[in-house]
Amino acid sequence: MNEWKKFTDVNGDFQLANYIYKNLNDLMKHALDMGTLLSNDPQKLRAYKEQTKKLFKSRWHEIAQCLETFDIIEKCMCYSLEKEVYCDICKGSRYKLSSYITPSDVREVGIFVNASENSEIAEKLQKGLMKVIHEMSEV
Repeated sequence: MNEWKKFTDVNGDFQLANYIYKNLNDLMKHALDMGTLLSNDPQKLRAYKEQTKKLFKSRWHEIAQCLETFDIIEKCMCYSLEKEVYCDICKGSRYKLSSYITPSDVREVGIFVNASENSEIAEKLQKGLMKVIHEMSEV
């Protein structure tokens, strides 16, 4: 349930790019495993696996480019290196959380997302929202 907690670094910062990348890779591996059930023909199986890998890698790059455009993630220093090299910083995703986003920003989003689980936090957020709405209507 809380698998995302495995994607924090030594400072406790959430590694969003690695989280999405690993989840897409996991889905790809399951799709590849399912493909082995489809055919006993080695050529068809190889073609299926190549196309599946190509599709998933392409989708990861699309997602990464979108997140990079909004300064949510940025290219890791290993991005320009050969793709075969494993990087301990990004864990192979070639991206890391943007330097513009601080750990406190991520925590604030986490608190907001989990507010429904804690009525006290939800109430504080609701009061704060109402105060902002009221102040903005006076301007």
